[in-house]
Amino acid sequence: MSSTRLLPLDAFAPVFQPLAGKRIGYVRPHGNVGDALIEWATRQLFQAFAVDWRFCDPEADGARDFDELVFGGGGNMGTRYRNNWELRGKVLALGLPVTIFPQSFTSPEERPYRRVYVRERASAAFCPQAILAPDLALGLQCAAGQTATRGRGVFLRRDPERAAGLRWFSRDPVRLCSTPRKYLELAASYDSIVTDRLHFAICGLLARRETTLLANDYHKNESMYETWLKALGCRFARNVRAALRHRQAA
Repeated sequence: MSSTRLLPLDAFAPVFQPLAGKRIGYVRPHGNVGDALIEWATRQLFQAFAVDWRFCDPEADGARDFDELVFGGGGNMGTRYRNNWELRGKVLALGLPVTIFPQSFTSPEERPYRRVYVRERASAAFCPQAILAPDLALGLQCAAGQTATRGRGVFLRRDPERAAGLRWFSRDPVRLCSTPRKYLELAASYDSIVTDRLHFAICGLLARRETTLLANDYHKNESMYETWLKALGCRFARNVRAALRHRQAA
């Protein structure tokens, strides 16, 4: 069975090469199965770039035995998600240099990080000093070859990031899958995917399925599409009706 990676390793070198030769503590952010997909890719990329790392719990491990700390990618910088905002504060309080792996911003976060990576261009407006780098899930290497057994799948998020429209639709893929592998298998079981879940769309691309990413309630999805996913064959639509109209017209 062949394996696939959406972007080559060189695309992630600016994120991982500065960590080489150091003892790195990796702080896992709060998140869902999409964030677990990013972590799966992160562990692979640590290995590919020969980074010496282990997990760090800021409350239990402190700064012991680490040269630098990294905060996992995905999610949102700023204060919208207070649990991760507070966790980043605890990480900084340890007194070590901190790198933020590729994120989106919903508001500025003026804290003394060593490096901050943004995963799409629109977020740079909130952090001009940030470095543009791909969402790390685009570096995931995984088996490709599962045969689709279903037609088109429409999956919409059921949380505050959801854009307007079709509120009755209740299939949120993060509620259907307990692991990132199951997330990927769910996407691969359809021959086409329409979703406003960014990482479920990435699963669709990894599985080489026709994938349409829908807008969420701020710039993240559209900017990810324009910055990276359009070139990878993804489609974009404002809402489900627009996505279905486009497919019927094609």
